[in-house]
Amino acid sequence: MTVANRKSLGSRLRALLPTIWHALTLRNLTGWPPEKSTRDTAWLDGLRGVSAFLVMIGHFGLTFWRAWTYDAPFGANDVRTQGGPDNPRAPLHDIWRLPILRVWFSSGHAQVAIFFILSGFVLSWGSLRSMRQGQTSALGSSLGSSVFRRWIRLYLPCFAVAFWQMLELRVGLRGNITITIEKYLYMQVWDFIKYSAIFANPFTINRDDSQYIHKYDWTMWTIPHEYAGSLLVYLTVLGVSRCNSQRKRTAVLLLLAVTAHIAAQWDFWLFATGVLFANYVVARGGFAQLGHDSSFLVRTVWVLVLIVGLLMAGIPPKAREYYDRHGYDWLDRLVPKAWEEHEGGLRLWWCWAGILCVTSCAHLPLARKFFELPLMRYMGRISYMLYLLHRVVLNLVGQPLTEAVYKPFGRTGYIDFSKAGDGKVGGNFAFRCITFLIYLILLLVMVPLTFLVSHWGEVLIDAPSTRLARSVDNWFSKSGEEKVEETVKLDTLPSHAVHLSESPTLPPSRSRATDEAEYEDEPLLAGDELHGEASERQHV
Repeated sequence: MTVANRKSLGSRLRALLPTIWHALTLRNLTGWPPEKSTRDTAWLDGLRGVSAFLVMIGHFGLTFWRAWTYDAPFGANDVRTQGGPDNPRAPLHDIWRLPILRVWFSSGHAQVAIFFILSGFVLSWGSLRSMRQGQTSALGSSLGSSVFRRWIRLYLPCFAVAFWQMLELRVGLRGNITITIEKYLYMQVWDFIKYSAIFANPFTINRDDSQYIHKYDWTMWTIPHEYAGSLLVYLTVLGVSRCNSQRKRTAVLLLLAVTAHIAAQWDFWLFATGVLFANYVVARGGFAQLGHDSSFLVRTVWVLVLIVGLLMAGIPPKAREYYDRHGYDWLDRLVPKAWEEHEGGLRLWWCWAGILCVTSCAHLPLARKFFELPLMRYMGRISYMLYLLHRVVLNLVGQPLTEAVYKPFGRTGYIDFSKAGDGKVGGNFAFRCITFLIYLILLLVMVPLTFLVSHWGEVLIDAPSTRLARSVDNWFSKSGEEKVEETVKLDTLPSHAVHLSESPTLPPSRSRATDEAEYEDEPLLAGDELHGEASERQHV
């Protein structure tokens, strides 16, 4: 290489250094810190992030702690222990099992309810605002685009994550209980495709329980519910869009939610409740007006509603073969017969927990400010991939990490499974303090790592899925054919045509975690002059 060539190469490398340095910034590597947001709906992003985080914590806990008593309430007995000096049947008096405190450990079912309420809210928010402001054109185009993209947006990331889980299984990085290891890779891939087709079948709305489960990743069982609920929201918005009366719209939406509740269609009930709540907030003038002029008495009532919601969120599942539920069994007598098939009626209380938590937080400015904190909004931005990928991290890192951490402390198998100094299983204060120290160490490793993986999952899986769905929709609607003018004037339909375009150069750190962005980020309305093109691309 000549001297001139070396100088030329050196100058090119120096020119690349600023680009490389920019690519290695904290925001590009981790997605932190999140971008600032002035939207009054920003707190919903944080709430969704916290819900995804608590689902993750619950799944981590089922691996770290003894799974058969993990959900047991304070004072419950481990019925699997037979008694004796080395294995006494003593009540479980861990402090984290107390009501409200147990929300951190065991409230995943209530968090799913919050997911669905927020989805119903954000998918209808923009349309209801437009109806309120009398901007009533092109709803058909907007809803058509949303319905067309929804399947791609929800299921493509699921396919990617489940395929990775299948590869883990093939190479022995994942424990297997029910999946048959095929002789050849192509046979395993074909098995994966068959079960993916069943899982993502758009024509199966009300399913048997087994049809909600993807064989290779049971964590994503909520996604078929999400898809069906989304279609309900779009159909509901279309149905009420012809009505100019706020009271009539409210009556119809309330009737829909009540009917779903009576029929024990718990997922549709939650989505319909989300739409009803969005209609209420729009009528009140936005979240900024909720609780703005509330008296001390009104705020106190909403705090009590939040407390009741948190108490309900911690109601333990029924598992009489593992533990008893003193203090909770009386709720069974209040469950309508139609609800008994849903987790023995407990799904009813978990749904009410989600409804009470969302509505109460909306009326408490301090609660909304909490969910607007940067950490909460960061979790909201990565929430979809956090939900889908946390078990991948647990599969790959959880087992070797727990073995390495447990050994110095004399624990085997589970974080709380070892004889304490007095011969009892976790029977003294020192044992429990060490147990929480181990738990803290595990979380300090697992949580940041899962956040990092979820960020890159959002960059490499979720954001491309969003852009692909948008591109396919644009290709379908702009296929070169002569545009046909609409023959029907939809005078009462809102306009969201602006959402049909998206910048192809969207930075990864600002990509959406779900397809709900077009409504959640406050759609561009004619009266909102402060919202520009940049606002349309603002992400949680």
